[in-house]
Amino acid sequence: MKKHILQENYERFFGKRKFGEPLPTLKDVVEKYQSKDINMFKLKDLIVEATKHGFDLTDFKSGGFKKVLKELRIRPKSKHMGNKGFYWKGSGILIVTGNDPLTGQFSQPDRRKSEKNYASFIGVEGKSDTVEKAVDLIKKYASYIKGESPGRREYI
Repeated sequence: MKKHILQENYERFFGKRKFGEPLPTLKDVVEKYQSKDINMFKLKDLIVEATKHGFDLTDFKSGGFKKVLKELRIRPKSKHMGNKGFYWKGSGILIVTGNDPLTGQFSQPDRRKSEKNYASFIGVEGKSDTVEKAVDLIKKYASYIKGESPGRREYI
């Protein structure tokens, strides 16, 4: 299987190799790439840069956070991280909150009673287009946001 993949990639970039012909060197590969005879990915296309955004104390309209999760195609079931809060994971996105706005559970229940629709601090990170969408949805469905930190998860 590995031999087949290597042979296929070689042929894709350099054509059929004749018996006894030497394998390409790094110099050959660089020259081929620079001549633009082949369509290779640019390094920036291979790197997925994580974008971050933070919200200070945030309250949602009734059912608002559930709508955010639904529109981002994230399962509405949080994972509890002890006194560090709760998180939800979706395709290319992570949302962290200090309180679970769906159940009302606070990460440190001895410090605060349960309060549905209250997220406390929110941190969002992931692919830039998905984070942008999440930020827009949070702003749309929130009833109160004390502050925000674009480009970083300052609060949580």
